[in-house]
Amino acid sequence: MSEQTINRAQVLYEHLRAHTIESRVTGKKQLLMHPPEGLDKEELSALLALIGTEDAPQELKDIASLSGRKDVYYYDGSIMTKHYAELDTLLQEKDILRTIASVTRSDSAIYPRPTQFSKLQDVPFRFSRDELLGAAARMRFEPEYEDVQLIEASNGAQAFFSTKYLTRDYAQSLLEWIEVEEPANP
Repeated sequence: MSEQTINRAQVLYEHLRAHTIESRVTGKKQLLMHPPEGLDKEELSALLALIGTEDAPQELKDIASLSGRKDVYYYDGSIMTKHYAELDTLLQEKDILRTIASVTRSDSAIYPRPTQFSKLQDVPFRFSRDELLGAAARMRFEPEYEDVQLIEASNGAQAFFSTKYLTRDYAQSLLEWIEVEEPANP
C-alpha cells in the first residue's frame, strides 16, 4: 500500500472519528457529496469499500459500518458502541417507529423498565409529545410493532414497554414506582 493511500486513509479516519466523537454516525451518501478535504470521490469510494475487509489500511481498522434502510453509515467502533450507532442511524433516517421500538425493547429486556416519554423527549432523541403519541397510534396498526405498547402512571406520565419482555401489570407497576412512589419516598 502506497504512502499516499495511507495518508488518504488517515484523512478519512480523522473525519469519521471527529463525527463519532460528536456522537454521530456518518452516511456514505453525505460523505460522497462532501468528501473530506484532500480526498476526491473516487479515492473516497475505494477507501470506503475496504472498510471491514482484510485489505483495509491500518488507519481504518477501528472504523465500523452498518446498513440502514436508506444508506450505509460509518463510525469509530473503538469509541461508539454498535447499539448507539444503530440508534443514531435510525435517528438520521428519521425512522421514529423503529427507534422507539429498539429503545423500548432494549429497556424492557435489559433493565427491565418501561421507556418513559421523558427519555424519548431528551437527547439524543428529542421527540415531541405529539410525535410520540402519533407513533404509538401508528404502531397499533403495524404487526412489526405489536409488542410495543403504551402505559400511563397515575400522575399522567406515559411510557412504552415491550410485551416480549414485560407483562402489562409489571410494566405498569414499574412506571408507577419510577414516576410516583420513588419520588414520594426518597
